[in-house]
Amino acid sequence: MEKKSDGSIVKYQFQLEKQQSIHFHQDIELIYVLEGEITLQVETEEYELKADDLIIINSNKKHSFWGKEEVLLGCFHINYKQLSDLIHHSQILFWCNSKIDKNKGYDTLRDIIKQIFSQYFEESDQTKIYMWSLYYQMIHVLLSNFMVKSDDQRFQQEKDLEEERVTQIHNYIYENYNRPISLNDLSQKMYLSVPYLSKYIKKKFGQNFIDYVNEIRLFHAMEDLLYTDKTIMYIAMENGFANTASFNAAFKKVYEISPSEYRLQKKPQRKKEKIIIEKKKNEYIAEKLNSFMENNYSGVSTKSDFLQRTLIVNANQNRKLNKPWNKMINIGEASDLLRYDIQKHVLILKEKLGFRYVRFWNIYGDELYLNENSDEGNYNFGKLDKILDFLVENELYPYIELGHKPQKLYRNVERPMVIKQTELKFDDNHSLNRFLNSFAAHIANRYGIEEMEQWYFEQWNDERWTIEHEDASFFELFEFTYKALKKISPNIKVGGPGIGIQFGSKNLSNLLKFWEEKSCKPDFVSLYCYPYIVGSEEGQNYVKISTDRDFVKNQLKMAKEIISQTKFRDIEIHVSEWNSTISNRNSLNDSCFKGSYNMKSMIDNIDQVDILGYWIGSDIFAEFYDSQILLNGACGLLSKDGIKKPAFYAFDFMKHMGNYLLGVDENSIITDKGHNNYAIACHNYRHLNYKYYLKNEDEIMISKQFQYFEDCKDLKLDYQIAGIKNGDYQIIIYSVNNEFGSVQDEWKKMEYSKNLTKNEIEYFNRICTPRIFMKTCKVTDGKLNLETKLMAQEIQYIKIKYLYD
Repeated sequence: MEKKSDGSIVKYQFQLEKQQSIHFHQDIELIYVLEGEITLQVETEEYELKADDLIIINSNKKHSFWGKEEVLLGCFHINYKQLSDLIHHSQILFWCNSKIDKNKGYDTLRDIIKQIFSQYFEESDQTKIYMWSLYYQMIHVLLSNFMVKSDDQRFQQEKDLEEERVTQIHNYIYENYNRPISLNDLSQKMYLSVPYLSKYIKKKFGQNFIDYVNEIRLFHAMEDLLYTDKTIMYIAMENGFANTASFNAAFKKVYEISPSEYRLQKKPQRKKEKIIIEKKKNEYIAEKLNSFMENNYSGVSTKSDFLQRTLIVNANQNRKLNKPWNKMINIGEASDLLRYDIQKHVLILKEKLGFRYVRFWNIYGDELYLNENSDEGNYNFGKLDKILDFLVENELYPYIELGHKPQKLYRNVERPMVIKQTELKFDDNHSLNRFLNSFAAHIANRYGIEEMEQWYFEQWNDERWTIEHEDASFFELFEFTYKALKKISPNIKVGGPGIGIQFGSKNLSNLLKFWEEKSCKPDFVSLYCYPYIVGSEEGQNYVKISTDRDFVKNQLKMAKEIISQTKFRDIEIHVSEWNSTISNRNSLNDSCFKGSYNMKSMIDNIDQVDILGYWIGSDIFAEFYDSQILLNGACGLLSKDGIKKPAFYAFDFMKHMGNYLLGVDENSIITDKGHNNYAIACHNYRHLNYKYYLKNEDEIMISKQFQYFEDCKDLKLDYQIAGIKNGDYQIIIYSVNNEFGSVQDEWKKMEYSKNLTKNEIEYFNRICTPRIFMKTCKVTDGKLNLETKLMAQEIQYIKIKYLYD
């Protein structure tokens, strides 16, 4: 049962059948599950879809589905050619699958779909216009949130030329079957000779060009022949036949009778059957759809920007606050910690932000001269000892990633500044195992077992190794590391593998499934969380920046759900790396946006994980030939000169939260600091808009950053803390926004000067601090009421201090 307005770019139908056989089509199909459950197969992948799930099947992808019980699906078909012409893009690809991805774009899509369904029984011309507007809203959401640009590629793989050519031929014929086309036209388009192309089509399609074209034309003509009163001539011309004679000839070749004879025999019976079937189907769909709309839709969405929020809490109702955000900070390669300037930044991060663990990697780098592959076991731990001595002497704990991590610095996701693969240093497993045992024994002898038991050892899975089966190289390597360290003490914490959850839930699920059966099980599972969706289509690997404003929260929620279904349900979960970008030349890294993004991500994930390890502590990590200017868009909390960026102050404000949580919402967290003192951290995070996702990350100009946000509106926040002691309270508001505390905005006032003296850099260090406001509030009824206003991307820390008489 199909709803389509003539010329509409979208058509949709309701599917009731429990199964559908393998098929494909050029249209892009969006499937929305209203009721029931199905198993959908797209090419070789299977997805278990339930009510409210939705997925896009890209053009010419073979797919089928089956279900055990009754289902009701809404199937939307988007005309590929019309969409291609509309956006002037010949290669259209979407990644849209709510089963494996989280994104607020899905909620917007669901809302639009429900609005479309609500118009199902309306037939007026006005309804038609409204429906078209909804179709284009749907397409806009898809393009803004789920389209993969052809140049969004992490790396290229040579595409199968045969598959590409077959698809090109198929698409050309499907797009043009209703017009006069010839083999000569196609040969010119594909830059192939007519004789070669003729033989190629015969070989690949099992028939010659004209027979294949006629097969497609007859397929479309059959519907008109049986279910309409159109003349034979009209049907012939409408479906691409030159005249009635050619239509008759092609038809007879397949069905052995003329179209008019076939219609005479089949039409009355088919038409009657179709009317009866359609009537029953329509009645059933109407009943189901009415029930669905009553339960799921209450009217047209009135989406508006949020300008005000209220949070009411009671001081007598609290719980212990988990603070995963300031336990560990990433610093860089092990050799970086030998540098004085890095050590200086590490101590600032410890003193000001409270980090206790410092994560570093690549202990096998050439700069440490470990001599790790020595046949005699003559290892040189001298430089590594200097690194560990520095940390231990300053009461910091090492978080050591063990692996051969390549050195990578990205301008944007497709353009690295530096990419240097590390070599696997060990000749065989014996030499690796011997080194790991010596390494563990050396640390235990130098620092003591009690100290060592405080550290974390993360066995990283090399990107060159895939975890696709239980005998993957990672598990063998983890066993060597695990046994070497656990031999010293069973309380030493060993985990891994630093898996990127943005690569899809299947990777994590497979890893844990295999790990459950191993004798050496991890003490913690470590994850990476960067807002990119990675996958492949037709042998080509792509990466797409996620548009989900709650990416970190949604990805960790998905990861926790997967972990909870395994034997590791009580295991420590570490996000050993997270950030809004992998680009170290993205000007937003230096802006107030990064401060609000960081605070939002910390507030969103207070109960999700045990460690939330920010990447990265200092811009020194990303130094390159273009690092001579004050700011260059690197990901650090501190600039290379040690200037505190807005991203730094997000952690600073969150550090001052009390140990007991009173309340939390989308913009704020309220805590109890004890002794009648309270603390609030809040932000006015404004999300990126579609323009940002169309740009390369290193192309975001500082002066035009305002163009890349959904809006730049202020936010008013109202708080009430009930159940507190009467008396006077001092309210101190620390604020960082575009006017105060932002090094990037202060640099702007100096016209982004490139020739700064040491004194001028020190000036930035002095003035790039939060603005402070103070006032006194009297409480007489046990309730403190407070309001504050935040500019776009502003962050605040509000200190509420009881004043004793």
